[in-house]
Amino acid sequence: MSKFILRRLAQSAFLVVGVAVIVFCILRFIPGDPALLMAAPGTPKQAIEGYRTLFGLDKPFGVQLITYLSKLAHGDFGTSFRYQTATLPIVLQRLPNTLRLTSLGLFIALLIAIPLGVEGARRRGSWIDRFGLVLSIAGQSLPVFWVGLLLVLVFAVHLRLLPAIGSVGWKSIVLPALTLALAVLPPLLRIVRTQMIDVLSQDYIMTARVFGLSSPRIYYWYALKNASIGLVTVLGVQIGYLIGGSIVVEMIFNYPGVGMLMMNSLNARDFPMIQTIAIVVSVTFVLINLLVDLIYGLLDPRIHVEG
Repeated sequence: MSKFILRRLAQSAFLVVGVAVIVFCILRFIPGDPALLMAAPGTPKQAIEGYRTLFGLDKPFGVQLITYLSKLAHGDFGTSFRYQTATLPIVLQRLPNTLRLTSLGLFIALLIAIPLGVEGARRRGSWIDRFGLVLSIAGQSLPVFWVGLLLVLVFAVHLRLLPAIGSVGWKSIVLPALTLALAVLPPLLRIVRTQMIDVLSQDYIMTARVFGLSSPRIYYWYALKNASIGLVTVLGVQIGYLIGGSIVVEMIFNYPGVGMLMMNSLNARDFPMIQTIAIVVSVTFVLINLLVDLIYGLLDPRIHVEG
């Protein structure tokens, strides 16, 4: 197990470095000059060139890349063009907000997907099964930004139950989390239902029924535990989608997370900040996927992690 973890961490390190290099290269080729964006209208050319020198943009591309990777190897993620301070503390300050948002969104999605998926598999063709299928199709079809705006219109504008923007108290996170939950709900609901249908046809479920075990114990303990392997696999993918989808959601609700910081940094062409966000998100995603692999062994002892 320890060898497996070390091997995965080594592979992840190469992956993160690859992401850093790719993001660095893409940023240097997209339109927009950070020096021009920083300078006020009418700023002399000499001052603009001074900004480029300050940002290190006056050097050849290869020199910039080598300098960046060298600093990164020593734990220096760079200085923000916009804030003129180290980028990593700013990103780490915003990261808990994004993780809180995505965690709550995932929790709400699972809270809906698991009972609907189990009951849909248990009572195929019933109203609850049809309701789950309709909800899955609707969630898959509706864009995230449209769902977010609709929730704002209903719960913030008309009913005035929840705030539309900002981050003041627990109520501020409800609408963004619900928007994310509806976005990831369809694949979770489908995989729970599909896996449960397969598991419920197994012999050991029939045996449990013969021995007179209660239905909740059969469905929500024995069957769901084995059906969860497929669910965990989908979760690993959907968490990446959640982190990416949080950018749109944070923009809609003006939520102070990494996604909002990313969009503001893109508009300002703040290259070091964007690069740091990409690295931090990559590390987070890699660690989550490593955790998913380890959970497999806990759900099914027959699965052994080699190494």
